[in-house]
Amino acid sequence: MQLEFESERLCFRPLRADDIDLEIALWTDFEVARYITGKVSTVEEVRGLMPLVTQRAGRGCIGIWCLTDKSTQEKIGHASLLPMPVEAEDTEFELLDSEDWPDRNIEIGFVLRPVFWGVGYATEACTRLLEFAFSETMLNAVFATTDDENHASQNVLTKSGMRAVGPVRAFAGEYPGYKVMREDWVSEKGLNSPKV
Repeated sequence: MQLEFESERLCFRPLRADDIDLEIALWTDFEVARYITGKVSTVEEVRGLMPLVTQRAGRGCIGIWCLTDKSTQEKIGHASLLPMPVEAEDTEFELLDSEDWPDRNIEIGFVLRPVFWGVGYATEACTRLLEFAFSETMLNAVFATTDDENHASQNVLTKSGMRAVGPVRAFAGEYPGYKVMREDWVSEKGLNSPKV
């Protein structure tokens, strides 16, 4: 299975410890964090989380990918397939310390540096990661949630092929939920069976 892949403008590769520069740029920026955590993190907090956020599960298919611009190799953000917490307030990264698949619904996510907002990178990243999920893994559904006010991300999810399903219980609260089923994705996109 190939965990490094591309889209039209982006390269995807598993997040590594040396991507600390990207993660600091993301999580110390309030514009990035406001709809996700509601507050910025310190550099020390980001450094402390790197061993957790670089873990992977499900034979490497569940985790975070660093996104780079193909033409410049600049790091623009990250995209993820992660276990969606229900009663926990944050991602349960301890579930990634295994080759097994986490016993949770799998949520897609994307976080970009603000300078790269508004040019379609988020939709491109989300669509390509959904393609990976349904062509390279045995996932039957992918889920997503957003903050109530995060209309830009809601629009990205819809444009990427996900459907609004109303409020869902996640992150110890109720949030707008999105979902796409394998059969719907395959019928619309014409993908082959998974290669796993």
